[in-house]
Amino acid sequence: MIEAMVHDMGKAMAKGHRSIGHGLEVTRKNLNEAEENIRRGLHTDHRAAEDGIHLKPGQNVLKKEDLEDEYRDAVSTRIDGLRQEGHGPQRHLDPTDQMLKDRLGVPTPPRMVDNQLEYHRMEHGYVQTERKIDPAHGPHGKQLPEPDRYMDAEDPTRRHKCGAFSTAFKPGEDEAFMHAERYARQQLDLSEDPLRPVRFPPGKAWGPGDHSERFRGFYIDPERPVTHGNINYKPVDFQGADLIAVYRRDERTGDVRLVTMYPEPVKERNK
Repeated sequence: MIEAMVHDMGKAMAKGHRSIGHGLEVTRKNLNEAEENIRRGLHTDHRAAEDGIHLKPGQNVLKKEDLEDEYRDAVSTRIDGLRQEGHGPQRHLDPTDQMLKDRLGVPTPPRMVDNQLEYHRMEHGYVQTERKIDPAHGPHGKQLPEPDRYMDAEDPTRRHKCGAFSTAFKPGEDEAFMHAERYARQQLDLSEDPLRPVRFPPGKAWGPGDHSERFRGFYIDPERPVTHGNINYKPVDFQGADLIAVYRRDERTGDVRLVTMYPEPVKERNK
């Protein structure tokens, strides 16, 4: 019975929950049912009362902690699978805060205009940068020799690119990442070729509420990019942010794979 319950939980996760709250509700329901099933079995089965619970070879009774471990393992397995599909977790879940800052690069050397230093600008006035380090290189990316450290981890023939913001899910938000990706996958129009990116507010995947605390990120202060030789990073305000998921079809198998998924902040809130 316990094994069947764990199997059902796995099936539910495979189909994908529409919210983290729903996923956790299913987990709690399964744990409570498992506990009740054990109590009922001990009460009605006299053999169990006299001789203990009879198990087949290789079977064991899972405790609540074991079931929680099963669920965590299932989340971890799914995130590992997404790492194999593309670079979503590598760039937008795994990196440290410093790796996110390193991804922004350093401001392109300013030019002198009317006896004042003027920084090069991107669209919307954000600071143009160079020497960007791809978080997908891993924690030792900065230790790579130049120019390798500035090349794209997936395509070493080109420089790594990053816009004005370097964003990610906070550490420990693997489950949030998993549920958001499953919601996005359900929104795909598989008749399209290529597949159109899926943009959605986090509440669509996780339920109503403000979910901005699940994200982190940085951008370089447009007003004062550098002070005394140090880059001025500003934390991203994620109020009103959307999630964007990008997919592609595997040319060989036709399977739909996640290229990346990341939170995109509202520019007007980050000046």
